[in-house]
Amino acid sequence: MEFSKAWAKAYFAAKLDEQDIEITELIRFPRGSSRDTWFVSVINDSTNVTRKYVVRCDWPTGAIDGSPMSHEYRMYVCLGNTDVPATRALWWEDDPRWINPGQPFYIRTQVEGHWDIPHFLDPDPCYDELRIEISKEHLRKLAIVHNVDWKAAGFGDIVPCSDDPAQCAHHYVEWIKTQIDANQGAGFHEGYPILLEAVEWLHDHAPIAPRVCLCKGTNGLGEEVFQGRTIVAMSDWEEAHIGDPAADFAFMQNFVPNIERDGKIIWNLDMALQYYRSVSGINVTATSVQYYFVVRLLRLMMTGVFAVASVTREPSPTIRKGWVATEVVNMAKRGLAGAVGILPPVSAERFGELNQAI
Repeated sequence: MEFSKAWAKAYFAAKLDEQDIEITELIRFPRGSSRDTWFVSVINDSTNVTRKYVVRCDWPTGAIDGSPMSHEYRMYVCLGNTDVPATRALWWEDDPRWINPGQPFYIRTQVEGHWDIPHFLDPDPCYDELRIEISKEHLRKLAIVHNVDWKAAGFGDIVPCSDDPAQCAHHYVEWIKTQIDANQGAGFHEGYPILLEAVEWLHDHAPIAPRVCLCKGTNGLGEEVFQGRTIVAMSDWEEAHIGDPAADFAFMQNFVPNIERDGKIIWNLDMALQYYRSVSGINVTATSVQYYFVVRLLRLMMTGVFAVASVTREPSPTIRKGWVATEVVNMAKRGLAGAVGILPPVSAERFGELNQAI
């Protein structure tokens, strides 16, 4: 499809069955690389009512995530059956009149708010209280996610899952490996010797989950919608799965900051886990979180493989995709080699960079 105001006017006039409309805003979201996102504002000239929508679609050369676009749409449909704050999925579009061949999209509501939090990353001690409160707010919302009745809501039909606490880590690792194996041949001819070593290590060290639950997958600054200090919508569910809640602590993107003042620790992972336990009733351990840091590296490798496949199909790939296809893969391999003992462990600072690579 051609994302233009003319296209959007024709499309929404047909879908809403309202001819007296204008498109007042059509903006491509500049952040993120997994899929293409557009914000659309539609005003009815007769009623002067403005409605805001989000359009999500794969890039023409494919997504750089292992889950199909339909998975993301169905996630939002199921979220509508829960207490998790999230946007509403409106409709799935695969009508040839409106799409490019093989490139369906979906429409969801746009939740008013912001992803950025002024001064959140400012190291000045006067903002410590802000950063801790934002961290706690996110943990409170994760507690809601992890306590969802995922079977009743229908998530088990669309995401990788195992309802056995002793097997959910193994199941998730094997799902990631299958995705990597299926895409290595898509324009990429280098093997991944570290893959088998890492998978074996992960199977040998797999923890037993304290609870099998819905896991969001992608968390942190830039992934949620805020109004003030309150999360009003949790976004970016393309990495969701059913498994160990510790997995969600392995990709927090600044939402569990380490804060130390005058030799005293006032916030860190252990304190965050204690607070999370008090609001969720789930005992996630730091040891399990460390394990899922390694799983996260495996998932970064998977993302890199998908990016390679996308780059090889695209006449003019973006620098962002090229970076994911090369540097992210290299960083993930280096991190995995350190985790399993082939190379010296990656430093905590460097691992923080790996954990926020995309």
